[in-house]
Amino acid sequence: MRSGPSSLRGVAIAPLLALVLASCDLMVAPPSVRPSRAVATPEATPGPTPTEVDEFETLPPDPSGGDLSLVGAAQGLADLGSYRITVATRGVVPSATPGGAVVMTSTLIQGDRPAARFVLTGADGLTGGRLEAIVIGDEAWLREGTGPWRKSAGGAADFDAAFTTMSPAELADDFDALAQALHRVGVERRNGIRADHHHADAADPAASEAGLSDGAIDLWTATGGGYLVALALDGTWIGDDGAPVRTVLRIDVSRVDDPSNTVAPPR
Repeated sequence: MRSGPSSLRGVAIAPLLALVLASCDLMVAPPSVRPSRAVATPEATPGPTPTEVDEFETLPPDPSGGDLSLVGAAQGLADLGSYRITVATRGVVPSATPGGAVVMTSTLIQGDRPAARFVLTGADGLTGGRLEAIVIGDEAWLREGTGPWRKSAGGAADFDAAFTTMSPAELADDFDALAQALHRVGVERRNGIRADHHHADAADPAASEAGLSDGAIDLWTATGGGYLVALALDGTWIGDDGAPVRTVLRIDVSRVDDPSNTVAPPR
């Protein structure tokens, strides 16, 4: 069953913004519940920098995706102590500028003392296209644009749905059907992590059946642990309504269990 971004992700972002804004009584309208069809063709997803890929080992083609799952790889992040993640997309979430990118960066600390900080930029409906939040234990703070930090009366509970909506597993779920088309093509370092590289494009019947009419998807999973390291999708999707949707999605995980991953209250 196809469940492309035209039917899911545009709907999910509206309650996310409404939730975090309402929690601090900010009178800003959330973006449209459906992504606009009049989105300029996004720029090609940037290729890895020399620091992202510094070794490569070519492998014999793997003829099937086997038990590989985009959602399963994303869920593997729950086993990490901490990490940083960047999500960038075009053509899915309404942006502040025509054809512009919407980017979310986060630092997450897990375990007995969970904490998180995220910054959302480029989204339509936000002052300056920017929303920032900090959650430490049961406390939470919010800042929009360049405005002051405001403490959330509901604490961390106000942001549970927000983090769930923008989690890698939720995003990956939209495209999990593509996992059966992925082929393992090599081993390389991505974002400083040794990873298995998997690739699929629209020429594969399994990818086409999942809804990818052109373009490609690349997935990197940690060689040790199998968790998501990176996801790069650039292609045209045929949504549930039969309309083509140009989609660019990139997820990058870095600084896994790095001591520099810290989250502090706003000053």
